[in-house]
Amino acid sequence: MERPALIFEHSPLFLVLCIALGFGYAFFTYKKVGPWGPAKNRGLFALKWISATLIAILLVSPIWRQQQNEIEKATFVIAIDNSQSITEGADSIDLQQVLTDLKETTAKLEEADFAIEHRTISNKRLPDFEGLSFDVQTSDLNDFIDEINADYEGRNLGGILLLSDGIHNQGLLPTYSSQSSKIYSVGIGDTVPKSDIILNALLYNQVSYQGSKFPMIVQIKQKGYSNQMVGLSVFKGGDRLVSKTVRLSDEAQITEVELELEAKESGYQSYTVALEIKEGEFNPDNNSKKAYIEVIEGKERIALVAPAPHPDIKALRSAIESNKNYSFDQFVLSLPDQRDRLANTKEKFDLIILHQLPDVRRTGASFVQRFLGSNSSLLWIYGGLTDVSQLNVANRLMQLDVIRGEYDQVTANYNQAFTSFSLTEKLQRSFDDFPPLTVPFGKINIKNDVSVLLNQRVGSLNTNKPLVTVVDNDGVRSGLILGSDIWRWKLADYARNDNNELFNELISKLVQYLSSKEDKRKFKAYPLKSEFRTSEPVVFETEVYNDLYERVYGDKIDLKLTNESGKETSYSYVPTQSNTRYAINGLDEGVYKYQASTSMEGETVRAMGEFLVKEIQLEKLNLTADFNLLRKISDGSGGEFFLPTEFDKLDATLGNEKAQAVIHSNEKYLPFINLQWIFVLILILVSTEWFIRKFSGSY
Repeated sequence: MERPALIFEHSPLFLVLCIALGFGYAFFTYKKVGPWGPAKNRGLFALKWISATLIAILLVSPIWRQQQNEIEKATFVIAIDNSQSITEGADSIDLQQVLTDLKETTAKLEEADFAIEHRTISNKRLPDFEGLSFDVQTSDLNDFIDEINADYEGRNLGGILLLSDGIHNQGLLPTYSSQSSKIYSVGIGDTVPKSDIILNALLYNQVSYQGSKFPMIVQIKQKGYSNQMVGLSVFKGGDRLVSKTVRLSDEAQITEVELELEAKESGYQSYTVALEIKEGEFNPDNNSKKAYIEVIEGKERIALVAPAPHPDIKALRSAIESNKNYSFDQFVLSLPDQRDRLANTKEKFDLIILHQLPDVRRTGASFVQRFLGSNSSLLWIYGGLTDVSQLNVANRLMQLDVIRGEYDQVTANYNQAFTSFSLTEKLQRSFDDFPPLTVPFGKINIKNDVSVLLNQRVGSLNTNKPLVTVVDNDGVRSGLILGSDIWRWKLADYARNDNNELFNELISKLVQYLSSKEDKRKFKAYPLKSEFRTSEPVVFETEVYNDLYERVYGDKIDLKLTNESGKETSYSYVPTQSNTRYAINGLDEGVYKYQASTSMEGETVRAMGEFLVKEIQLEKLNLTADFNLLRKISDGSGGEFFLPTEFDKLDATLGNEKAQAVIHSNEKYLPFINLQWIFVLILILVSTEWFIRKFSGSY
């Protein structure tokens, strides 16, 4: 229902003035009777008066207000659990009967003037439940409820009818979710525990190093097989690596078996852990699991060289060793054994940390020259023993024009324009709380292409003087920390947070950036991540560059995938500027090797690697329905729980629910001049008046 109204920005008295102006204009136009009679003159006068008045009113800028009422019917959301556990744990005949009864309930709700929306617990909207597939691999009832609440916020939600087995295996417990409307639930499935042995979980580090051994813990649950013996085997490919017998604990306990396996080959390695299938087991599918271990050839090798012992060394060491991808070695040159070991080592380091080197005592001069001639990345750390003049000669980041013996006490200020890597917001804020570092006083001139991670702050004054910088010179990176006693930051971090996560983050990310080499290949093709689920697409990113290292597009890319059994599948695509990615759906679980190739300047270039596709088997772990959880969800919302044989009782309960419609009022404000019908009306009035005058022989 619409109730239009006219609103004036100025006083309504202007309307009287507009009428008067229109009258005056029409009066002076037709005060003399033309070559027509008095009646026609009065008609022409009226047309002129109305049209002139309307035009004058438009100049006052009135606003047309339109109010519209919309009636929203109450919606009843009918949702069904379409997870795998429904068909695995429920009898198909019983399930079909439930779906038949649900149709009758839906019809009665529609007769009660409810709008019906069909959903699954994965929040997929459907016109109905015909041909519904029960193939969802997880059950997240909390997410289902939260999404409905979000979708119907401010809307007319009459209630929710949920058909589920109550098995919840992902996300937060739904009993803690906020519920904006009544939830009526119908339990599907069998609540009687079945005799079963379940390989519940495999606990292991996802990364290991070639040639080393790694631990694995196997967790086993059971129902009905207390204190019995069960065989456990570990396979890799067709080879059995482990075979042993395990005594199962009581039903209330988890049996844990510790294994030790050897990582012999690099890349993703697949291990299958399988339990013996005992007589009478309800679900033998949950007796095995796969473990995928990324075996890497070796750790990033980090060395720290210092002229003398210093608290910084221990702080840096603990931060670097907190990352298992790094191996750390230190060489204190004042200690003869470490100095000799460094002099005789032939090991290649990915990053060398030069703490207070070059030093005023010249103890490390020969080593510094040796490091400068290597291809290793360097991290310079200033200290009280640093020879500034020699540091100026050796480093590629900055020149220091400082006054000998004079220093500043500065804190750190994060440079928001830094893009080489990111620090968490918590760490950025924490620099204000870290104690000051000692820096040399004077001018600091940074070289071209140097990126500043942290600037110096003197008291409350932010400066443009750098504190921590990095640079990339033709793929070899280096950094410089222009402050001594960084160990104080570690102590401050622990004092405030009871851990060293922030300090470790700073050092780890700095080391990670410096130790990695920039990839200058002209052709790159790689998956967006190393692990995918079977339910999601595997997405490849593609980068092609010309000789100037500028992105180019339009080249055909050939992609070949090879699974663990050696089966090859080929794909081809052409990346464009708007879409450089390629998605592959429907890959089975396993380790895949990929090889991408394209033609550049008449030559074939390739990129290769591997990725992992994992299947989630949460729905197979537990097939015992949990009606108690459904009762708690319904009771907490003011609803009610029903058994699948109680649809008559459900219909009677829902019959008491009233489908109360909600009226939504919307107001629209339109400038009067923008209304098309006003323009048309004025045009008709003016045209009619003009036509009559011309037709009657006037000018």
